[in-house]
Amino acid sequence: MRVSEKALIVLVAAKEELLNDLIDALADSNVALLHASTKQEAIALLERLKSEINIAIVELELPDFGGWDLIRQLTFLPNKPLKIIATTSVYPEPFFEKIKQIGVDAVVSKTMPPEGWVKTVEAVL
Repeated sequence: MRVSEKALIVLVAAKEELLNDLIDALADSNVALLHASTKQEAIALLERLKSEINIAIVELELPDFGGWDLIRQLTFLPNKPLKIIATTSVYPEPFFEKIKQIGVDAVVSKTMPPEGWVKTVEAVL
């Protein structure tokens, strides 16, 4: 991806708090942010825009379906088409390395400060 191109990020999270945090954190970045709050929305977005999406940020604790399930679907695809950032407020940091082993590009705490989100997104891109 060239620096001049706008990155497309899909956030899969049940609560809009994380969406608002990301909107604020990435406001000055060259990204477009889409939000899916349900299983149906996430799958529809990912299927429709899979060749255009650069990063999926997936909340592990989704109420209508596990973020784990979605991450497994995405990481087991041949030639994984997008980068994945998993986010959690439940699991401790020592757990982060374990989830990276299944193909997730980064794992972060939902309570990360804005500059942390910017650094993580830039590093994954």
